[in-house]
Amino acid sequence: MSGAIFATLQMPAGLGNSKQGSPLIHRFLSISAMLFLLSACTTGELYYTKASGERVLGCDVEFVGLPSVDKFAVEYALSLCAKSSVKKGYSIEKEKEYLLTLELQIPESRCGESWNHKSAKEQYKTSKLSKKEYGYIVAHIDLGLAVDNECSPTTL
Repeated sequence: MSGAIFATLQMPAGLGNSKQGSPLIHRFLSISAMLFLLSACTTGELYYTKASGERVLGCDVEFVGLPSVDKFAVEYALSLCAKSSVKKGYSIEKEKEYLLTLELQIPESRCGESWNHKSAKEQYKTSKLSKKEYGYIVAHIDLGLAVDNECSPTTL
């Protein structure tokens, strides 16, 4: 994507060699880098259809961070939305019906704790969580579903 921006940019002759051109080039590169980083988000939408035939946007989600992980966070959130919509009697698009069959189990957090971004990231970085588990946990946290893991004395 950024390669196309650079390929179509026509710099005036000698601009890169002048003292004025160098700050302009740095500014352009900085802005391009920021735009690239801001565009690294993963989004998803889920529409449902009411009995009347009206098509309604049920969920619109976006996660920003690691695209390879964020796709699972989007999947988790959309699956919850799809299941909730169907439970209310609405129908969803055929191509989104796979969301209804997803198993959304996530590993339990440590005893007496709930998942938070720091603990999930630590577990992911030490390879104790897969990308999918990490993405599901991120969505779980962001959706406000994380609760303390109430462990029984026999599981300590």
